[in-house]
Amino acid sequence: MNDLAYLDPPVEVVATSPRLEMILSRLRSGRMRPFRASAETSCAGADAVLLDVRSTNAELIQRLAEQSGRNFRPVLLLGEGVDPNRFSNALVIPRDRDLSVLRGRLEALSRRSARMSELDLRARSAAAFGISLPEHRAETVPDLLYLGDGSARFLALQAALGERGIAVTAAFSLHTAQDYLRQKRFAAFLIDLTPDMRHSERLAEWLAQARPRAEATPLFGLVEPGQPLSGVQMEIANRLVEVFQHGSRLRDLATHIEMLGRQHDDRTALCVGNQELAPITDPETGLFSSAFFQHHLDAQITLASDRGEALSIIVLRDPANDPLSCDERARLSGLILSTLRETDTPAALPDGSFAISLPATAYKGAAHICDRLFRQMERVAPALCERFGWRITEKRAYHDADSLLTETVSGVYQKSRAS
Repeated sequence: MNDLAYLDPPVEVVATSPRLEMILSRLRSGRMRPFRASAETSCAGADAVLLDVRSTNAELIQRLAEQSGRNFRPVLLLGEGVDPNRFSNALVIPRDRDLSVLRGRLEALSRRSARMSELDLRARSAAAFGISLPEHRAETVPDLLYLGDGSARFLALQAALGERGIAVTAAFSLHTAQDYLRQKRFAAFLIDLTPDMRHSERLAEWLAQARPRAEATPLFGLVEPGQPLSGVQMEIANRLVEVFQHGSRLRDLATHIEMLGRQHDDRTALCVGNQELAPITDPETGLFSSAFFQHHLDAQITLASDRGEALSIIVLRDPANDPLSCDERARLSGLILSTLRETDTPAALPDGSFAISLPATAYKGAAHICDRLFRQMERVAPALCERFGWRITEKRAYHDADSLLTETVSGVYQKSRAS
């Protein structure tokens, strides 16, 4: 039987024996691919790095913290005693036993790392066109959406967070949660996992459906210390980015949630269609302009090559080359914006087609996003769905922006999978 362990997410471990062997073993049991750190460990890589606070030299932690800067490499701190704010993208793992369920949290942290890198790169690309974008900052006031059955304990936590200026909106049913998500954006979901929690299966199913539209929104979990969780609740726990224990002192718990909520909240993402961004947007559709897209795609390719990450591009086009009316172009651009993730870069090309670059996304992920877009198009604009086709190309080592875009534009377009 083939060993598929190479598909597991890699993580570089900075620790010394005997804890090193224990950490490597637990990570492997949690379907991770750990390897021992080299002497030249730095924050410039792409793979996650785990620092064991108990056995790592304090000078090394200090050196990595100083290197962090604008590098967004995921940093996992095993143990307490090191301020995560010293790193640009850190996750605290307080207990050794949490290593076996780390995979889901690491995937969420990696998505956050890709998001932060893309926003930073997009700001630099905009600066080349004379547009100054505000830096994405962690020090903003977050709004949290609480999902759970509610309790006196939750009410006390809500009050403690309220004293810190953090709003917690409680949704005691999934229908209510869906309504809230239509009204506003939340910095994080706060899920109360208790052994007697009702409707765990429905919550897990709802989270799986909601994630594509709220992929950048992390999941925080409140758990009962020492209480076993059901299989479905363990599936939910594996998705959590941060885990908090109900047994902690209320003020300490509120302080911890506040700090991590501010870290994860980021309201400075570039909003396409903003009039102040006219030099880099297409005036008819509000998407990015072709000139900006080509410049930014070059920067994305360079970053993806340096970090060993995937990058894909989608082109949407009418193979018959029939021109779209202004209303049709506006409608299609609106569908694209409503379906894509925050870090995907959509642009209107001069020939009437549309291009979308997808950082940190392989062909399979791009096909999934394209499928979702066309299913939405079939529901609200079936005539456009019948006319348009799509083509996806994943970046290879020989590609630059011009060759990648040219190869994608000139080829056979597949018809919608939704048709």
